[in-house]
Amino acid sequence: MAKTKSPVEKFLSLTDDQRAAEVARLEKPLPPGPDGLPGKPLTPSQRKRWDRIQTHLRRGRPTVGKGAQRVLISVEKGLLEEADAYARRHNVKRSQLIATGLRLAMSAPQPS
Repeated sequence: MAKTKSPVEKFLSLTDDQRAAEVARLEKPLPPGPDGLPGKPLTPSQRKRWDRIQTHLRRGRPTVGKGAQRVLISVEKGLLEEADAYARRHNVKRSQLIATGLRLAMSAPQPS
């Protein structure tokens, strides 16, 4: 069974003249639309799809509250190992554990 050629392989198998003609065809500018820009404005359904694609491109950690700020802190190694083990056992991330601990510490009555 013969393997089908990829578009790149097909392009590379063309003669120099055929490749030049193909490149020239693809480099032609688009005709201007009603607003003078190339192409046409997106339809509402195309705009919705474009917005959905753009949202997926911006993937990353979701924003919680006002967002996140990285901080560099020093923690005794043994305590950090205990904290990591606790986080694994309770299926939470280290940063979630630290945030919970900070909230608890700030809500507790402060000694005078």
